[in-house]
Amino acid sequence: MRKNKDLWVDWLTKYETETQNMRLGENYSLAESLFETLNDISAETRGAREIRPTDRSITGLLKVAPDQPQIPFESSLERDFAILMTGRRGVFSIEAQPVTIRYLDDFGKERTYTPDFLITRYRHELERPEPGLHTMLVEIKYTSDLNGKNQPTLLQKFKHAKQWAEFKGWSFSVFTEKEIRTSELERARELLPYRFLDSDTPVESAIDLFVQQHKVATIRQITDALHNFSEEQVHTEVLKMLATHQLFADDDSRLDADLSIYS
Repeated sequence: MRKNKDLWVDWLTKYETETQNMRLGENYSLAESLFETLNDISAETRGAREIRPTDRSITGLLKVAPDQPQIPFESSLERDFAILMTGRRGVFSIEAQPVTIRYLDDFGKERTYTPDFLITRYRHELERPEPGLHTMLVEIKYTSDLNGKNQPTLLQKFKHAKQWAEFKGWSFSVFTEKEIRTSELERARELLPYRFLDSDTPVESAIDLFVQQHKVATIRQITDALHNFSEEQVHTEVLKMLATHQLFADDDSRLDADLSIYS
């Protein structure tokens, strides 16, 4: 089982940690240090997003709840990230292309950068620095793009975005397919349609009471206990309550009859 705090470890955090460890573990000569400095200075910071016409660059609108506006996306990976966020505990809002950041590059030229999403969420009690509301700017990128020839340009953008976000008391993260396309995404995708179903209030109340009394119960135990309702009614309502975060389960567990549920 993955801990909640580990779910938010992104590509940029891992990259910065690995880079710092490499620098601490190596002895740079003067020539190598000068070359690295010149390389950093020469990295041009480009403007706002450029969408290339590939099979990964698709546009559309994602509806994640009856009472929330549609979320625009410009790639299948952005769409999958938005779906992932609908299933993640503590996420309150998802806003696409929320801000355009203006800054001066190393040559004094004004540049702009528009991150993909703004996420507002509630930090888990195990997370640092402390639990509470947390706002984060998010960029979505494939690892092949991050590790390609444009990496210096992207890292320049990310540096300015991180500084800008920290100035506002936010954070900045970069997520790739490795953090997004997981078993957690598959469960969020499966639960998404249940967010649009009307609640069956008597069944919902009975499920809520049973789970509160037992602290933890499997779907099978719930359906067996609530014999006043059909198995289909109970099963459907449990999934709706999971989809709308009225009930919870382990992040990477399968949606089967033996899934353990808690409130």
